[in-house]
Amino acid sequence: MDQASRDGIVLSDPEKHMLSWSEPDPDFKPNQRLAAAFEEQTTDAEFEEKIAGLIKRAYGHDISMKGRYRSARAKLAEGDHYILIMIDRSLGWRVRTWWPF
Repeated sequence: MDQASRDGIVLSDPEKHMLSWSEPDPDFKPNQRLAAAFEEQTTDAEFEEKIAGLIKRAYGHDISMKGRYRSARAKLAEGDHYILIMIDRSLGWRVRTWWPF
C-alpha cells in the first residue's frame, strides 16, 4: 500500500479485497459484492500487471529488506494466496527460497 501511495495510485475496495484472496484460508471471508465489483472494474490480467508493478517498485525501494520479502513470500507459499501470482511475476527468483536455511 505504501508503494501505491508513492505512485499516486488508489486501490479500490474490490482490489484490496482481491489482494487478500485465499480460498483455503479459514480467516478469509469472500465478499461476493466486492468480487462482482472487481470483475466489473478490471480484468485479472490488468490487475495482476498493476500489482506486480507495485511490488517490483516497492522491492527496488526496499532492497535492503530483501530477506523480509523472502520470508513473507515463503509464509504466503504455505497457503494458496492470489497475491503469490503477482509476487512471482514481479520478483521471481529474487524472493524464492530453494532450500531450507
